Amino acid sequence: MATKLFMEIKNLLADLASTLILGKNKDAANLALILSEKSKALADELAK
Repeated sequence: MATKLFMEIKNLLADLASTLILGKNKDAANLALILSEKSKALADELAK
């Protein structure tokens, strides 16, 4: 499960970077929210 979350976070970071470069701040905010949720899930998984 942790490996899957790492890969999802990696992809989200790439999407977030490209979205910010393109200046799509509203889309970037949504990606940042999803990234936060995935990061919390990963932290919870690693804490087990």
